[in-house]
Amino acid sequence: MKNHWGITRRALGLGMLIATAASGSAHAATSSGISACTAPSNTLTQPYLASGDSNWYTLAPGQRADSFTGTGWTLTGGAKLVTTTLADGTTGTVLDLPAGSTAVSPPMCVDSDYPTARVSVLQQSNGPGMHVYVAYTADAGAGQSSGAVNGGSTWSVSRAIQLHAGSLSGWQNARYTFEGGKGAIELYDFYVDPHSRV
Repeated sequence: MKNHWGITRRALGLGMLIATAASGSAHAATSSGISACTAPSNTLTQPYLASGDSNWYTLAPGQRADSFTGTGWTLTGGAKLVTTTLADGTTGTVLDLPAGSTAVSPPMCVDSDYPTARVSVLQQSNGPGMHVYVAYTADAGAGQSSGAVNGGSTWSVSRAIQLHAGSLSGWQNARYTFEGGKGAIELYDFYVDPHSRV
């Protein structure tokens, strides 16, 4: 049975974000070098209770609550970490993705109980915000697009981002690639929603 805050549950899942409906780059993460994995233990919380979302989430690697540390991520094309004012008025580190930039996550061990994610986003300019791809151990080539998300002029929480984990068999490592669209975007608190059933 699932406990309250600070629950530990086997599995993780990450995924990120955001492919826009507008035409975007055909670039995607590949499964090259992504190996199988065994069930991890992860701390789950309910970060979106105030927004009416009672699902349980875990942070993707390379983050702490209200801080995108970037540990294990590969940032290219101008993607960088910046310090800014967060949604609650505190100061924290976020991932800044200008147009044409790319951020690739370290591998994350997931299974089919981890199909969606949400993230806090702020869009700095007009235009498509970000493209997101996910590749799993079993993928034969390029990763799949994981949906579309854009930010507004103030910090907001994204809709649920589909991670396409439903067809996985057993535990798989996933790697997420975020690409900056035409509109510069910032993000932090990238949480995976396990949709776990107990």
